[in-house]
Amino acid sequence: MNVIPVILAGGSGTRLWPLSNEGKPKQFHNITGEGTLLELTINRLKPLNPDFCLIVTARMYEEMSYDELKKTGLKGSIISEPMPRNTAPAILYAATYLSKLYDDAIMLILPADHYIKKTDVFVTILKKAIEHAHNNHLVTIGITPTYPETGYGYIKAYDDPSEVKPVEMFVEKPNLETAKKYLREGNYFWNSGIFVWKISVILEYYQKLMPKLYQAFQPLRDLTVEQLTQNDELPWEIKRNVFSQVDAISIDYGIMEKADQRYVIPGEFGWADLGSWASIDDVLSPNTDMNRSPYPEKVIFHLSKNCTVFPETKLIAVVGLHDVVVVDSGNEILVMDKNASQDLREVVNRIKNNR
Repeated sequence: MNVIPVILAGGSGTRLWPLSNEGKPKQFHNITGEGTLLELTINRLKPLNPDFCLIVTARMYEEMSYDELKKTGLKGSIISEPMPRNTAPAILYAATYLSKLYDDAIMLILPADHYIKKTDVFVTILKKAIEHAHNNHLVTIGITPTYPETGYGYIKAYDDPSEVKPVEMFVEKPNLETAKKYLREGNYFWNSGIFVWKISVILEYYQKLMPKLYQAFQPLRDLTVEQLTQNDELPWEIKRNVFSQVDAISIDYGIMEKADQRYVIPGEFGWADLGSWASIDDVLSPNTDMNRSPYPEKVIFHLSKNCTVFPETKLIAVVGLHDVVVVDSGNEILVMDKNASQDLREVVNRIKNNR
């Protein structure tokens, strides 16, 4: 059975402003110095020998998505959402499209903006997930927690010695005390947002658990496979009408929290969500003073420690500073205390309001 990667690449990633913005989100940036996040996401799947890759994105990111897909050398298509509606509609959109290409296939759902250090370990775990998906299971990858993180949802597995564990429940982002409790108890894993299942199986779950959403997508099922990738006036208007009628809802809440036959595979492969500037330090190698940059030839650190600098066109000198992030991107510059990473959203909101 074919294995089809489905890359979710529509987010605007404003928590990494100004490098990541609505015009060019983080998945299209070379944050690590190794390639764009979308390019890396596709390339690390090559050992699975996929013959096709599907990218779900926004219309304004289609051209950039095609450019990244071409870099990898894999064949694929891109379908555009008229408006963001979270992961449940996006994945149903992808399943609807793929059901017109294949009698059935394994869908491998991945966010476009994750960093994974140990690709070989990651691929081995994906192969296990694909094997279990053949048995009509809904499989997800859980990240073994290394500290009490409050910014991620968690997956609780039943106490089971096997490598692929049945899921007891999905839980929302906890407070610090609860996260510490999860870490002590074990059998709790960070929710990576990576899923593996058959097209036919997930469509059955949509019909059963999200019938309103499934029915709302009927006009898209009536389109041809070519029309689903087109942005011509008629198919685009149909897509726009469908997406404007449905609620924004995650696949976790809509399907995974309620389904049976749910399994999680714990993973330790150097995973990072890259959801904030604080998380970027997890993927950049520090110098002897714990300073970091993907382009060290463009940065001068002097009497500074634990600073992270992203230069775009300018040479940046950081003198006598500790624990700061400095970003040069376009016409905008960010200078921020690393501990203030969660406050950046307010800055972005103020910029939008001013505009």
